[in-house]
Amino acid sequence: MNANSNFFNIFSKNLEKYIYEIDRNVLVGFSGGPDSTALLLGLKFFLKNKSKKIIALHLNHLIEKNSDFYEEESRKICENLSVDFFSRKIDIPKLAKKEKISIELAGRNARYNFFQSMAKKYHTDIVFLGHTMDDQAETVIHNSIRGSGLAGISGMKILSKNRFLKVLRPMLDIRKFQCMKYCEINNVKPLIDLSNQKKIYTRNKIRLGVIPELNKISKRSIENIAKLSKNLSSEIKILDWIIDKYYKKIITDKKNTYRKDILSKLPIELTAKVMMKIWSINYSHKGSLDKKHILKISSLVYENSGKKVYLPGKIILYFDKDTFVFSGDGNNSKIKKIITKKYTKLNYPKLEETNSISLPNTQYSLSAKLEKCPSIFPPSNKLVVYISTNISLDSIKLRTITKKDVFKPLGMKEEINAYNFLKGQNMPNRHREKTMVLENEKGIIWVVGLRVAEWAKVKNIDSHAIKLNLTNLKESN
Repeated sequence: MNANSNFFNIFSKNLEKYIYEIDRNVLVGFSGGPDSTALLLGLKFFLKNKSKKIIALHLNHLIEKNSDFYEEESRKICENLSVDFFSRKIDIPKLAKKEKISIELAGRNARYNFFQSMAKKYHTDIVFLGHTMDDQAETVIHNSIRGSGLAGISGMKILSKNRFLKVLRPMLDIRKFQCMKYCEINNVKPLIDLSNQKKIYTRNKIRLGVIPELNKISKRSIENIAKLSKNLSSEIKILDWIIDKYYKKIITDKKNTYRKDILSKLPIELTAKVMMKIWSINYSHKGSLDKKHILKISSLVYENSGKKVYLPGKIILYFDKDTFVFSGDGNNSKIKKIITKKYTKLNYPKLEETNSISLPNTQYSLSAKLEKCPSIFPPSNKLVVYISTNISLDSIKLRTITKKDVFKPLGMKEEINAYNFLKGQNMPNRHREKTMVLENEKGIIWVVGLRVAEWAKVKNIDSHAIKLNLTNLKESN
């Protein structure tokens, strides 16, 4: 294989920068066309003295009548190059119709799902793709006419990442005609996909219609668009640094929960960029958000709490007093309330003895242990509470709180509405609706996870206390 070519000089120079990204198994997206064939040839020569295994991945889209022929010819090219070949058939037109998306988007999604599954199989997290400078120009033009922002107009990166996969494109500085020439000098005849000549797809319209017209204005239009892409990429690096700085500042110790106070001091345009980063890192596989949608949810950072927004993939974004939370409970928006009418008896424990019961109509069990009062009560646990030994456990029940409930919280002199008490604790409404109370025939003993009732508290003169412990039976199994 020929290393004395302009193609390989550029190819190897780009690849040297990412040599430490290359795993033992090297996965290559392979259509059999000139670009992906040149990519295979370049990798074969670049890795010839390295203990690497190249695996060509071919996705048969079942779009063209000749798709099976293309698959077999692609297999033969790999056999002649002594490269492992793996293919998969997916009916893209059928998939596009089912998901109500374009054939182009369905094909792209299927390819990346295929690459991701193969990366898992071969214990790697990177795939090589044969995008060229011509493809970069098409991408920039395509994203421009769609009204994309800086990131879209800057085009593809040599190395890009999502949650599961890294994509390396070492040929973005190489023209398509150079790929064809490299195949020719290595005596390899690539496939020519006739579907690329049909003006029914947007990219083909750009390739066959727009770019030839641009070349009439400037013979270096492809190179100049690629140069624009690189210039914008430099500006984006600065912006990304700023976005990352604020993204790290708003992360909390609670999953999918972020601080509002820092973002509320920023211009909404910068807040929107941080929101996009949160989405791209955690939820991009759920769907895309357009700029209008992002600006709408970003504006809610500056408003009062209590709002919620339904996002793609059944994600709900809640805006609370001090935070905003991305929740995947779109499938379970209906609150499952615990309604218990009958009381249950929990036998009063002897000293250092623990008695337990399963609470009817719930997924919880309750244990009670009689203990000597510690000099200092341990840190609070949401499912553990200490109560006075004077509290009867003969008739108890666990249920979901109601808006009519009243109780006297620890430290207060008068009874108050229990639901309003939760509101005063800055608890979001969605959590209030799920809050449980433990009560006996006298009233509410404990608002679970928050506060024991004043009348049930352990007093300073008490020598012993009852330790109550709720256990979620589903989580403990």
